[in-house]
Amino acid sequence: MKLTKKLFYIFSVKQRWQFAGLFLLQLVETCLDFLSISLILPFVNVLISAESMQNSWWYTLITRIVHTSATSSVLLFLTLLMMATYVVKNLFILLVMTVRIRFVGTSKIKMGTRMMQCYMHKPYTFHLQRNTSEIIRNINGDVNGAFSVISGIFSLISDALIVASLTVYLFAVDYIMTLGIMAALAFCSCIYFLFVRRKVRTTGQESRKVTARMYKAIQQAMGGIKEVKVMGREKFFSDVYAETGTEAVRLSCRYSIINAIPTRLIETLCMCTILGLIAVKIACGEDLSAVVPSLSAFAIAAIRLLPRANSINSCINSITYSMPSLEALYDDLTESDREENERKKMIEEKKHRHKAVEPGSERHIFARNLTYTYPNKQEPVLKNVNLTIRDGETVGIVGVTGAGKTTLVDLLLGLLKPDSGTVCFGAMDIYEDYAQWQKHIGYIPQNIYLVDDTIRNNVALGVEAEKINEDAVWQALENAQLADFVRSLENGLDTVIGERGVRISGGQRQRIGIARALYYDPEILFFDEATSSLDNETEAAVMESINALGIRKTMIIVAHRLTTLRGCDHIYKVEDGGIVETILES
Repeated sequence: MKLTKKLFYIFSVKQRWQFAGLFLLQLVETCLDFLSISLILPFVNVLISAESMQNSWWYTLITRIVHTSATSSVLLFLTLLMMATYVVKNLFILLVMTVRIRFVGTSKIKMGTRMMQCYMHKPYTFHLQRNTSEIIRNINGDVNGAFSVISGIFSLISDALIVASLTVYLFAVDYIMTLGIMAALAFCSCIYFLFVRRKVRTTGQESRKVTARMYKAIQQAMGGIKEVKVMGREKFFSDVYAETGTEAVRLSCRYSIINAIPTRLIETLCMCTILGLIAVKIACGEDLSAVVPSLSAFAIAAIRLLPRANSINSCINSITYSMPSLEALYDDLTESDREENERKKMIEEKKHRHKAVEPGSERHIFARNLTYTYPNKQEPVLKNVNLTIRDGETVGIVGVTGAGKTTLVDLLLGLLKPDSGTVCFGAMDIYEDYAQWQKHIGYIPQNIYLVDDTIRNNVALGVEAEKINEDAVWQALENAQLADFVRSLENGLDTVIGERGVRISGGQRQRIGIARALYYDPEILFFDEATSSLDNETEAAVMESINALGIRKTMIIVAHRLTTLRGCDHIYKVEDGGIVETILES
């Protein structure tokens, strides 16, 4: 029931109906498979002793269809019918397989996209506490694992239907031998549920952890490749990857062996049961020629039954092994939906509060009684902070490392939600309509995130290629004082700058960050220590670009060096959880 609940939550209503449709198709597939097996016994009976079959209902029906009672005509009809049945059955199986693979593949992409959206819309604090390698593992590994469960369920349903129909058929052929086989299968099932199932699940959980460590090893090595090479630490990171890879191989080997043992056991027990019963019949002196037809049909049906029984065991193992991934995916989605509902509820509550601002202050930023404590921390980093930033002002924020400068900016940006208090843009609470607030702001961090792509796509990051406004790109580059440099390049806007912008200088990287923030021409710009990693000359050039925007923009500039803040209308110092206005010492 828990598995059903999780699947119903993960799948949309449309996907549930598609799942039901696939079940019906598999039911038809089972009927065709059963028909192809059930035709064997009549064929063998007619082949060995047609006279004894002439009074049976199916023989009479065939003679009416072919308009003759000749044995050769009946055999020919049965032969052609079996050929047609196998052709239709296998074509239908291919059709069902195509539909199933397409359904699983399409659903997997939708689920991966849903997980991407889930993590992208998580609060900023979530990303501060989670390792990126875990998120990558969850989006790739858990989605694949969850759909291994789905594929396993499809296969399990198909195999179970065929096993059930073959069991009914075999009971009709020889119930004693069938009871023996069923006892052997039941014995193997007991072994699985008593000894194997928990071990398979534990292996699946350990595999998730190892996969995350492998992603982490790669990410850490490649993310700091420059430092790694300078310090000569290549061997350390390759050894970490090799160690986790060895653990992954060990777990994979354990799962494969556990998965194979019941299969070998089923085959051994079932075949020994069949051969043992035949040996008993021989020892008792029974005339085996009388049971040759039934033995032939039984042998063919049993040959089909054993692989299906083995497949059922493999499907159960696969579902058990992948269940931790499905459960993790379910937990992430339910938590994301809960957070979204809480956010909507909070917005609705805030909308009923009366807000008013003085005439002429509709474009001012107001921070009122802001208090914020990071998760798992006891003391708030900011306490009852009040700040007003007027339209068109350039405001500087300084403070020692850890004082809370970046936290204050993150609260003003809306990335963090305060424990108490709020931030308003005029009468608009930014947390009520964050999407509207985003239209007014641009952000330039200390470390500009650049992708291995063209200058055009880096300036218009996240905009589809055909929707990029090239005039807006050039205007942003002009304002960031980078247009002349781009024009001097052989490929201009199509110049690829390399991963993290390794093919251009630090100052040029910062200017691309400024151009990106200016692409939509926002009226408010946040600079979060945007020049702290630059040398004095480059910083002065970048600040010249920034100050040239001051006539038209409201700017909030966070900096370590006070010289960076010359020309600001107000400078605030963050200390002891609060802020005080200060002045530059000459």
